[in-house]
Amino acid sequence: MKNIFVSKQITIDQTPILIKEIKSIGQLITYTSFDEVVADTTIKTKGSAFVNGFNRFTPVPILPSADKQLVIIGRGKILVGTDLTRLSDSGVTIKNDTVRVQLPKAQILDAILNPSDFETFVEKGEWSNDEVIRVKAQARRKMIEHALNQHILTKADAKAKIVMENFLHNIGYKHVEVF
Repeated sequence: MKNIFVSKQITIDQTPILIKEIKSIGQLITYTSFDEVVADTTIKTKGSAFVNGFNRFTPVPILPSADKQLVIIGRGKILVGTDLTRLSDSGVTIKNDTVRVQLPKAQILDAILNPSDFETFVEKGEWSNDEVIRVKAQARRKMIEHALNQHILTKADAKAKIVMENFLHNIGYKHVEVF
């Protein structure tokens, strides 16, 4: 029992896993937007042309539409911030206790919609995997568009400036200018 907290040599079993690349991440995420969007599409089928044509000639539509229809609700988040790997040497000036930093502009770093973040609201007809993927991509584009309409890039730039100023003050610089 006395050796329970003593460190022991680590042994790694041989596995078929091969690490191809290790990538360092230099991102300052300063804004996250959570959203829920509806994406839908209707696809005409061979039978829908006949049904729709027939229904046009009747005073009241008799046959139900044969169009394929898919409506999904997607929930996810947009991560916005500054890619610090784009920070150039010429963008940082240090002189004694003064530092000036020119940050790269904020950008959308990721739009995350996991498969479990989708709910099918309406599904009429048979849908291929590619067709469903296109509707899910439409939901992702809508989520990004909603976030951009909320001026998140401007908000993320302002927050990145504050975070970087505080960081540089905390590591000892007396005069900090971040732009």
